[in-house]
Amino acid sequence: MDQVQSKPRQRGRPVKAASKDIELVHERRAVLIDAAVKVFKEKGFHQSTVRDIGRAAQMTQGSIYNYVESKDDILYLVCDRIVSEYQEHTRKALEISADPERRVRSAIRAVCEVMYQHQDEILLIYQDSHLLDSKSRRVILARVEEFVAMFETILRDAARDLRVPLPDAHFSANVLTFLPTMIALRRWSLKDRISHEDMVDRLVDFLYRGLGFDSSPALR
Repeated sequence: MDQVQSKPRQRGRPVKAASKDIELVHERRAVLIDAAVKVFKEKGFHQSTVRDIGRAAQMTQGSIYNYVESKDDILYLVCDRIVSEYQEHTRKALEISADPERRVRSAIRAVCEVMYQHQDEILLIYQDSHLLDSKSRRVILARVEEFVAMFETILRDAARDLRVPLPDAHFSANVLTFLPTMIALRRWSLKDRISHEDMVDRLVDFLYRGLGFDSSPALR
């Protein structure tokens, strides 16, 4: 079986902190990210201030600058966290089994579950990620491309083992990693019509069938 990650992980953009306590910085940044998501959702990025985020995080504006240098840093950290969660949950899902069918299904389910857990962050990324500075945006897009590449490898492995034709693994990986965003982007239409569990089950089955794996000779 091919390595799921065939190239070194894309390094994030450094976010400077005045505090030298690494554990405290990590802890406070997590609080700031949660607070920022709520504030950005209510006011929008441009209308939100560091003071607003501080109030939501129950931190003074001065103390915030011990952990980040700007509001742009906070937006970057929001985007970086969700991409990191995609990767972490997918890798954990792949550890469940060496069986190609289960690996594909588990990986799709992991992406869907991240979508459910972080719907507000997903909306924020699609609405405001273009506001990141060019360096931050390049880093985030490179991380997303790395995530897509991870799925390319997963799909190629499964297609080979299950003897399923896969003409364009890159295209298929993009579809697979994008379609679950409907959980967040279309929740206004779906939230009262379908349960969490049913939505995930349907998406997993839809994507698995759409990729052609259910017609595999190895599964007959």
